[in-house]
Amino acid sequence: MLTADYNYQYIDWSHDPVPGEPFNHLGNLVTSIVSPTITIGLSNYLNLSIRTSIGSRSMDWMGSEDSKHHRDESSSTDFDNAHGSLFGDSNLTLRYLFTNTGLKAGSRIFMGVGLIIPSNNVLTISPYLTDNLLDNPYYDHRHFSLSDGCYKTNYELQYYMKSDAKNIFMPSFYGLTINYLNPIDESEYGYLPGSTITVVASSLFPINSSYNFLPKGLSIGAAYAEMSASSWNGISANNSSFSSILPSLGFIWNDDILGSLSLNIMYNNNESMREDQNLLNNKSTSIEISLGYRKTLDYTIPWLYW
Repeated sequence: MLTADYNYQYIDWSHDPVPGEPFNHLGNLVTSIVSPTITIGLSNYLNLSIRTSIGSRSMDWMGSEDSKHHRDESSSTDFDNAHGSLFGDSNLTLRYLFTNTGLKAGSRIFMGVGLIIPSNNVLTISPYLTDNLLDNPYYDHRHFSLSDGCYKTNYELQYYMKSDAKNIFMPSFYGLTINYLNPIDESEYGYLPGSTITVVASSLFPINSSYNFLPKGLSIGAAYAEMSASSWNGISANNSSFSSILPSLGFIWNDDILGSLSLNIMYNNNESMREDQNLLNNKSTSIEISLGYRKTLDYTIPWLYW
């Protein structure tokens, strides 16, 4: 199966003045990434997915003065503490199908294990280094990249149920996906991200329409993400732990020959952060738009089966 996802995220953010810069910090951060994926069926119950990401993350600085922390810049270019490129992480995921009722009503359960391979689009020096002898103690630095430079394990559980209920208020599919990402070791530059757990719940309602251009389904759901504290060279990074809930709304178009197309929109108004951590009064509002394409290929790899 061939899939491709396009993800666009726009974040408006602001925080209070920091030492050496007595003015409010504000701007937007825009991420645009394409993620092609090939899934190969190794057997009736086992498949392997190979996924990579290509794109950029860019900052539009809206502060009133020059800052050592922020400026107009992009992850595609190098900076004092960053390697730039257009490539993000790659994922290898092996999934096993425990239950599948085919076209009938019932459960579909996948369990997977994977490896995340980092790209070279990384921060090379901690953005939190200071020299307290200076009036403005921070060195020029960048805060973002497409990769954190760390290999990680990824454990996944997918549980979905197909319903044959005729009630239009009952979803035809509903369920959840749980992912747990855990870094194997810190990056070669001393960065160790926190472990991350993501839970995505969704439900799909059919739309009975004879018009091909109208969507065939309406999806409603929510995503919960939580990350533990990160560190640079063993020193905890400020404001690095977080939890967030993002409601989502989406539509699905499907064609037997062309494949399926999905559109999903998520919105988040300020990340949920512990009060004792949010010392700079960080605020953010984000909208995320995802386009997904799915196509099952009528092709068998000759040497894979015997």
